[in-house]
Amino acid sequence: MRIDYLIPGHLDADTVETGLCEQLALSVEPARQEQRVYYDTFDWRLYGNNTVLEGHPDGRQHVLLLRTLDSGKPLARERLDRCPAFIQDLPPGRLRDELAPVLEMRELLPLARVRLRVRNLRLLNREDKTVARVQIEEGTLQPRKGAKARPLAGRVALLPVRGYRKPATQITRQLEALQLESDRQDPMLTALSMAGITPGDYSSKLKLDLDPDMRADQATRIILHHLLDAMLKNEAGTRTGTDTEFLHDFRVAVRRTRSALGQIKGVLPQPVLNRYKREFAWLGQITGNTRDLDVYLLTFDDYRNSLPASMQTDIEALRDFLHRHWQIEHKALVRSLDSARYRRLVSSWRTFLETPVKERSTLPNARRPVYEVACERIWRMYKRILKEGRAIEADTPAEALHELRKTAKKLRYLMEFFQSLFPRGKIKRLIGVLKSLQNNLGDFQDFEVQVLTLKRFSEQMVEEDMAPAGTLLAMGMLIEGLERRQHQARQEFSERFAAFSLPENQARFRTLFARPARAADT
Repeated sequence: MRIDYLIPGHLDADTVETGLCEQLALSVEPARQEQRVYYDTFDWRLYGNNTVLEGHPDGRQHVLLLRTLDSGKPLARERLDRCPAFIQDLPPGRLRDELAPVLEMRELLPLARVRLRVRNLRLLNREDKTVARVQIEEGTLQPRKGAKARPLAGRVALLPVRGYRKPATQITRQLEALQLESDRQDPMLTALSMAGITPGDYSSKLKLDLDPDMRADQATRIILHHLLDAMLKNEAGTRTGTDTEFLHDFRVAVRRTRSALGQIKGVLPQPVLNRYKREFAWLGQITGNTRDLDVYLLTFDDYRNSLPASMQTDIEALRDFLHRHWQIEHKALVRSLDSARYRRLVSSWRTFLETPVKERSTLPNARRPVYEVACERIWRMYKRILKEGRAIEADTPAEALHELRKTAKKLRYLMEFFQSLFPRGKIKRLIGVLKSLQNNLGDFQDFEVQVLTLKRFSEQMVEEDMAPAGTLLAMGMLIEGLERRQHQARQEFSERFAAFSLPENQARFRTLFARPARAADT
């Protein structure tokens, strides 16, 4: 396992090399220039998985090394012509297998670039066999445009050879004699820190810490401000359009904002509600078509693989159709984000959220403790789900399940907004129970929407002369499969709702929200 040491300011790499060579039988290799690039996704999926993806560009080749963050243990290595942007750009192999479940659909981004001068030293025994390695590094953090390169602290890495513990101990003693101290921080973290980047600084999950006694109007503004920040952090990526999750997270922030405006009652002035409900509904509308096409393109391989092998080529015309219309819709979306209306929305909304609340308010819930308001709203929405769900029978129209899905989503958002007010384990358990029901209702809705949309796509493709007969047959088979899956989801609803409404789950909801103990006393 690699052990790192930092070279203190009063020494340099030459002095360390000389000091080691004076005491040990070291073979010194010629110094080489090396570049390292550290990659992760925008939402830090590799960092969250305790892994580091390190690129080593070398002329026409690019070596990718995946290793653990805590110990530096190598997990996979691949030599490529260039660094891949998405998982599908990687050839089949160990690296792809390791990364696929972590990255999913997200794009790899270069976060920090380092240029190094590296010297390798080998400790030899009497038979001239290498029994330990030392790597001395000195270099600079490569700047972004308009900035200067910044020197990195020199670093010495001890690389023990398995089965030779004593030589590694000898080197350790010499490094300590030179006043080098071990450094447990991964080189990637050092580079990111110098670049002013904080690992894990973005997550699509709501991470709020509300005081139970805080005024409800103040807490609501904190929630809405957090959502605005999330929306704006994803704006640049939404404009680029290469990583579909930027638009997804942008829309989630918009949906959550609309839900907060509609469900946290009696805390915001009615003129404010009227204006921003309208404006955020507009944001949902202008982003909808592009996101829908994103989803169909992401799902396309599953569509193709669900067809008989003889029909898989026929469906490719649908992919071409989706790409063509995505480009049209994405350009329209960017125009809307460039509009004066969008700029006014962001500016005025931020100004409102950052304006201190008035000490006095005639709004019924504004000055009440947020804990009380949260309990009331969550409990009311939970009872509504029970009422709507119990009314659904085998012959109930599909619209009733769609309405229940909307109610469940409102409850989910409320619970996530206010989860910091309740015991973490208890509310997470109830969110999990709700999520199981939501998944079923979401599947039922999604399959129905996909059926209707694919039928509409087939009509458009005929009008645009993009639909060979084989493609229409393949799409018809896709539609039949989706209808079967929707029917299956409908059959599973009763079982999912029964699990959600179990007496023990009702008791947990009642204890936490209907007759709640104060969070601090629980």
